[in-house]
Parts: sequence; C-alpha cells; structure tokens
Amino acid sequence: MTGLLWATAVLPAAVGALLCVLGRRPTGRRCRPGVATAAAVLALSVPVALGRPATTVPFLPGAPFGLAVDALAAVVLPAVAAVALLVLVFSAGDTGAPYQAARARFTGLMLLFTAAVAVTVTASTLPTLLFAWEVMGATSYALIGFRWQEEHRVGAGLTAFLTTRTADLGLYLAAGAALAGGAGLALDELA
Repeated sequence: MTGLLWATAVLPAAVGALLCVLGRRPTGRRCRPGVATAAAVLALSVPVALGRPATTVPFLPGAPFGLAVDALAAVVLPAVAAVALLVLVFSAGDTGAPYQAARARFTGLMLLFTAAVAVTVTASTLPTLLFAWEVMGATSYALIGFRWQEEHRVGAGLTAFLTTRTADLGLYLAAGAALAGGAGLALDELA
C-alpha cells in the first residue's frame, strides 16, 4: 500500500517534469499523457485513502521524508486528484491559438503542482511539508503567470509568489521555534 502512496506523488511529478522538458515538441496529442496521469492518480488515491498507509524514508540528516494518510488526507487526496483531472480535461479543450505550442508545458506544470499538493496533504514530517510547500508555491506562480503575454496575469502570478513567500516566513519561524522548544520533526508531535 505504501507503493501506491508514493505513486500518487511520484507519477504526476515524473510525467509533469517530462512534459515540461519536452513540451515544445510538435504533436497534436499534448494533453493526453497529462489527462491519463491525472486519471491514474485519481484511481490510485481511492485505495490509498481507504488503506491509510504511512511511510518514511531518509531525507536530510535527522529529518526524514514522511508521508501518511490520516482521516483528513483520506478525504482531501482523492478530491485533489479529481480536481486536477477536471482542470486538465477542461484545459484540453482550450483552443487559444497562441498557447497551443505551450500546452504540454502547462499540463506538466499542472501535474507538478498536483504532486506537490499530494505531498503537502500527506506530509507527516515538517521537512516534507516545507519541501512540498515550496514546490507548490513555485508551480502556482508558474501556472498563474502561464499566459505571460497578458500583463495582468504576470502581476497576479507575482502577487501569488509574494504571498506564498510571506507565508513561508511564518512556517520557517514556527519550525525553528518548535525545534528550539524541543519538539520533534513529526507533525503529530507538534499538536
């Protein structure tokens, strides 16, 4: 079951990165891998939500990378996967000519964002949460400002970027205070 939990994050991250790198190659099927990946993540998230697995791997010295599905994550993870699938299906129908060449890049960014949200939702340690939060902030900036030719979208992306960076300060201060106070890095120890 832990393999399925990892797959809910690794699969969209890997396909998303590949689409971002290869996104300019001419093909009429740019959206299909993204939609198929999002559908697979939705299918994987249901047994993960029911099985409620937990796993930890070494990440940094003394700071493991932990994922766990609790009651809240069991509801939110499939919802995130479903919304990602719906967004990608909707975006497949976007016929805006200037953005056709970059459609695979958008799909890739959306999958990377989905992976970051999946990790954020299932994070069981502070380093995992902070790592996923940073990736989520960067990809949200890239997605909001995706149509950079439209000036208002660039401004909106910058606003989102600055907002998440401001929230980061609070997260890092809280993490430092928790560690200084003797709390561990597991999120359930902070409650």
